[in-house]
Amino acid sequence: MCHKDLYSTIDRTCLGDVKWQNFSIKYSQNLDKPAPWINPDLTAQMDYRPYHEYDLKIGKCHFQDFMSGDWVWDQADIIANDHPECKGSTFVPIILGSDKTTISVAMGQHDYYPLYLSIGNIHNNMHHAHCHGVSLITFLAIPKSKVILYFLQ
Repeated sequence: MCHKDLYSTIDRTCLGDVKWQNFSIKYSQNLDKPAPWINPDLTAQMDYRPYHEYDLKIGKCHFQDFMSGDWVWDQADIIANDHPECKGSTFVPIILGSDKTTISVAMGQHDYYPLYLSIGNIHNNMHHAHCHGVSLITFLAIPKSKVILYFLQ
């Protein structure tokens, strides 16, 4: 089996008739009070706007949580400049992560890659503790192959 076989199998896969759904949420109340749909355990562990934290002793920026990073500031500036009507809104970055896990059930060992979703507003300690801040989306099954592919740069 080579990568062309895998791509061919993917291309032949029927997509089915599941329709896409989308939704939007608007909350225009006091930003100091969390929205009613937010998990109360997370409210003290979330950032609603980008920030920078400095260590005055060494004069350097202290990066710890996602919302303290420069990329978030850049994205907030782009959104504010491109969409002035969004000023005052909360930027909610989506974070996806995956890690290999081996499951051995009846049929032997199978490698799966659980795909997790979280938002960047939650502090890192909540991400690491999985305190309702990370959701499992799916398990990605990776077929085993006897062919080893080498990708050269």
